[in-house]
Amino acid sequence: MSARRVLLLAATCGPCLLAPRAHGNERHFTYTYESAVLPTGAREIEVWTTPRIGKEDYFVRFDERMEFEVGLTDQLMTAFYLNWSAVTADDPMGVRTSETEFGGVSSEWKWKLMDPVADAVGLALYGELLGATDEFEAEGKLIIDKQVGDLLLAGNLVLANEWEMEADETETEQEVELDLAATWFLRPGLSAGLELRNHNEVVEGEWEHSALFLGPVIAYATDGWWAAVTVLPQLPALKKEGDGARVLDEHEKLEARILFSFHL
Repeated sequence: MSARRVLLLAATCGPCLLAPRAHGNERHFTYTYESAVLPTGAREIEVWTTPRIGKEDYFVRFDERMEFEVGLTDQLMTAFYLNWSAVTADDPMGVRTSETEFGGVSSEWKWKLMDPVADAVGLALYGELLGATDEFEAEGKLIIDKQVGDLLLAGNLVLANEWEMEADETETEQEVELDLAATWFLRPGLSAGLELRNHNEVVEGEWEHSALFLGPVIAYATDGWWAAVTVLPQLPALKKEGDGARVLDEHEKLEARILFSFHL
């Protein structure tokens, strides 16, 4: 092969070889999942921080998750999480205490069935198992999303069952959640929109509450990393027990979530 042909081949193929590998799993929301999965062999480290602020008395909690994700096929990915939390709160006597707790480990699986651009809608199934010393939780999601031009819409139906083991009994709770989100791509890599979260809790067969959250979300992605932030004030509840408009025994006045991920 002549030197001229070698140079021409390098100029043509070189940019393709040096271009960053497409990952396709950048998240544009923090509570609402999308159908995208990592391609085969791709890996990410994802760090979660969820501040939860405000009850009737002083209350600040930070939930932290460290996640390792890998694409098994172009339709199936799995992930492994470590969970922990830190809480500072006033007790009934007005004494402020702080506590840090390991929250166990989680295993996540997501199976993409349809694509939000190529198909009528994007569709995926999601399952997660969490195990800790005193609780076990199983969660499933039905994920639907659709991109139309610069607009991305997503919705999740979430069903979860939690078993809390105490010394003499096990308490069972069921959770039903509906997450809806919309975002607009302002320019390549940058999007801004809204997320709506409706969380319902059933304890021993009794519907306890239906809490409602709504707030802005912004996301940014580059070739090597991406980040997303949502701030969700709690709105008046659709259903609750007791006085007040919001559910402050199980939830907080304000939730936020920060996700940061980088490709390996």
